[in-house]
Amino acid sequence: MSRCGYCGAEIQGDDALCPYHHSGLGENWAEGNRLMCDFFHRGLIPARLAEDLRREDDCWIFVEAASA
Repeated sequence: MSRCGYCGAEIQGDDALCPYHHSGLGENWAEGNRLMCDFFHRGLIPARLAEDLRREDDCWIFVEAASA
């Protein structure tokens, strides 16, 4: 078991990202592209995962990133 490199959610297997943050969202590829661009280029992280991916025991830790 590993954790998503984007949000920290536990994921099965050796994937680097959870299904929500994986860029291969099928027909909804534009949303995945926007999420990744927001993260890498703008430093924006979505406040919550999609409702179907949330768990009762999720813990959210917020930190400020230093700007270069």
